[in-house]
This record gives sequence, C-alpha cells and structure tokens, in this order.
Amino acid sequence: MSSDKNKEVDFVLVHRMTDRELVRQLLDRFPNVREFLCPGEDCFDLSTVVYDSFARIVIQRSYDPAFIESVASFIDELAENKSSLVQEVLITCLLEGIAADERVARMIERTLTPHSRSLLHEVEVKIYGRAPMG
Repeated sequence: MSSDKNKEVDFVLVHRMTDRELVRQLLDRFPNVREFLCPGEDCFDLSTVVYDSFARIVIQRSYDPAFIESVASFIDELAENKSSLVQEVLITCLLEGIAADERVARMIERTLTPHSRSLLHEVEVKIYGRAPMG
C-alpha cells in the first residue's frame, strides 16, 4: 500500500461564485438601490437580471460623480475576479448596459483601470459597433 503523504498536489481549488454571492456583493456595495434591484428573496438567483437593472440605474444616476466613481471602482473589482460567472455578468449585463449610453461610457472609462477600460471598449466595438475615443 502506498502512502499519500509524499504525493504532490497539482491543482488549485478555486471558489466558483454563485448568483447569490454576486448579487449580495452588489447589494452590499450599493445598499441604497436594493429596493429597485432586489425587493424580494427570489432575485438573489437572478444575477443577470439584477446587474442589467443596475446598469440602467447607473445611466439614470450619471449626474452624480461620486456614484459614477464608486461604480467604476466596483467594475474594477469585478474585472479582477476570474470567475466565469462574474466575467459573464460584468461584460454582458453591466458593461453592455452602461455602454448603451455612450456619454455614460465616456464618464465611467475615465476612472477605470486599463484592464476594465479595455473590457468596456471591447463591448463598445463588438456590441455597438463604435470605436471608443480614448
């Protein structure tokens, strides 16, 4: 019988974020929009719906520079997460929703990290057929 004590581990366990965790992350960061995004418990399993709705709120509140800056910071955090769910929701819900309004996309991109800015620009080119100015 061989001993398992001397065997090397050749894999890394990576936590896969769930819809609930992704929605919770947004609501923890922006508690003042919870009533608009997630009034009931059922929304916690619908991260794409919640993040689509949040993108619309970002456009509606684009007059608020502090809010826009906090959204940009949140986008940067999401962009660093390697979870496929996080990346899908970030790109197909939040960034596509924000990029629908070119003026808001320009506002947001000013404070994004280069990586997040490149994701936003990619959305603008692929989805909206426009080359960003910056």
